[in-house]
Parts: sequence; structure tokens; C-alpha cells
Amino acid sequence: MEALKFLSQFKTLMNSDLHSDLTIKVENSTFKAHKAILAIRTKFFTMATKEHGFAESKDNIVTIEDHSAHAVWRFLTYCYTGNYEESQNKDIDGEDDGVFLKHTRVYALADMLDVPQLKLLAAGKLKVRLALWRPKDFIKCVQETYATTYKNDLEIRNILVDAAYDNRAGLVKLEIFRQELEKMGEFSAALVFKITNEESKVQDPKASKAVAPLPQCWSGASISLELGWD
Repeated sequence: MEALKFLSQFKTLMNSDLHSDLTIKVENSTFKAHKAILAIRTKFFTMATKEHGFAESKDNIVTIEDHSAHAVWRFLTYCYTGNYEESQNKDIDGEDDGVFLKHTRVYALADMLDVPQLKLLAAGKLKVRLALWRPKDFIKCVQETYATTYKNDLEIRNILVDAAYDNRAGLVKLEIFRQELEKMGEFSAALVFKITNEESKVQDPKASKAVAPLPQCWSGASISLELGWD
């Protein structure tokens, strides 16, 4: 109990000037942090503030670009508490990340900072949140996730493909989805392969569950055929 009580005190130091030795800037927000606590989760800030680290290293200031302030706040919450919340931090200017994007953006940030446990946490939260289906938010999430993750980063991508497969009947009725599907080659290929693979299991229950490599490309005609539109 004493150990848990001690660890719970970390949260009181979040974004506090008390003993702070690191400033993180992102978008229009500035967060105070403690290198020793962050170092438990990632080596990124230790390396960034070394003598030959980032340009701002001598002042112990690190600027994070191409990521949202809300994602950085959730990352810091994870560092200090071991978890992060979906609720918005109202002290941060601007609208919060979308219902699905808040998790994929944490995932992308965790990937950049090399925090594998946070990636798993964000992926798990996304999977749960996708149960509350919002097709338009989902399409935006797919667009951004496939633009900001590596091709072989299948943890988060497979979750999105599975969600699209489970909700394909409704998605194919949306013109915006049909338009975007033609632009997102890798996602389209993965979805078509998922459908084909699942259908083969139904036709042959004894078929191997091993996943074959994705084809290099799929034509628009094959995508239309598999998803059931002309």
C-alpha cells in the first residue's frame, strides 16, 4: 500500500514548476516536466537535452512538432500515472482530438518517442472505442493513421481494417468512404484481403488461418468487386 501511495504522488508533479527541469513546447502549449520521471518511459528527452541534442538543449526546452498538444498531454499523463484519460484538458487551447484520433495520435507519438507499452495501451483503447461506431470519424482516423504510420506497423492498422470489415455493410453505402477508398491503396488492399481471407474460411473451415503477404496493388475494379458495388 505504501508503494502505491508513493507512486500516486507522481501525479501531483504533473505540469508543476516544483523541481521541474524540462519544458516541452507543442503547438501553443507549454508543459513543465521532470526528466527523471520521463526517463522511466523513454530515452528521448534525455538524449534531446544532452550537450549535442536539440538546439534548445542548453535551456532544457524541447519543442515537439507534427503532434497535437492533446496527444502530448496524454503522453505525460501516462508517464506520471501509467494511464491516460479520454476527457479533454480544458487548459489546452483548441478543440480536442477526435473520438478515435485521440488514441491514434497518442499511438503515433508513442512510436516517435519509442514507448512500446503506450502504443499497446493506445491501440487497446482505440479498439474499445471503435465499438461506439462513428463512420465519418472512422474515415478521418483511417486517412490520418495510414499517412502517419509505417507500412509494417500492423498493430494499429489491423485494428482499423478489422473495424472496417465488421462495419463494411454500412460503410460501402457512404459516398465519402467509396471515394476515399480509391485513394488509400494500402488500406484498400488490406481490407480486400481481409474480406477474401474471411470468405475462404467460411467456404473451407479447415483452411489455414495463416495470413499470406499482401499483394503489391489492387485495381479499382477488384476493390469494387470485393466490397460489393458496381
